[in-house]
Amino acid sequence: MAKKYSQDKSPRKGFTTACIVFGLSSLLYSSIFSLHTAWQYLLMFGLSGVAAYFGYVMGSGLDTSQQAPRRKPLPKTGDSTVDQMVEKGQAMVEQIRQENRLIDDPVLSKSMDEIEKTAERIFRVVVEQPKKAPQIRRFMNYYLPTTLKMLSAYRKMDEQQMSTPQANEMRQKIQNATDIVVGAFHKQLEQLRKDDMLDISTDIQVLETMLKQDDLTGKGIGNMAAQATAQQLKEE
Repeated sequence: MAKKYSQDKSPRKGFTTACIVFGLSSLLYSSIFSLHTAWQYLLMFGLSGVAAYFGYVMGSGLDTSQQAPRRKPLPKTGDSTVDQMVEKGQAMVEQIRQENRLIDDPVLSKSMDEIEKTAERIFRVVVEQPKKAPQIRRFMNYYLPTTLKMLSAYRKMDEQQMSTPQANEMRQKIQNATDIVVGAFHKQLEQLRKDDMLDISTDIQVLETMLKQDDLTGKGIGNMAAQATAQQLKEE
């Protein structure tokens, strides 16, 4: 699983801790000081509220972990339509990332990490070759928003501690769906790169033909297509 830079928090634990701290603080205050006026009650509730806030923070988990590095924005293409599409897509990926940080399920979180990474690669290809933007229309208009919607629903069910058979069934459906989404995102990226792979193979075939015609062929020329393809994938 990809490293989480922000420490996972537990709002439920924080709320429970806050309630306990508030009650204990009020009880302690009333046992020490007499309560006869409204101002004395207000002071007690105010101090107990402050203590409860710190209890919530401590119960939720202090974020003392390494901060996630800021992602560098992709360069502009000069095409306003493509640039707006990429910005919108990156905003959705960031929302997915935020939802992911609030989910405790390590299996689902791992799938979402892969989805985030693949989506960023897809946008990088489009920025480098804006003419491919039309190929990701459905990815932008349906796949990404639906993925975000599913993840948000999963997170809300966890926050509300929903454990009914229907809720558990829905969680399982979301987990299964994310596995399918991971494969679909990989397929989308592969399709975007397909033309590039064909262009490289064609160039190498022409090169081999010319080298043979000039009697300049050497050992290993036949493997150049595979090597070039592997190198490009490595650079990605």
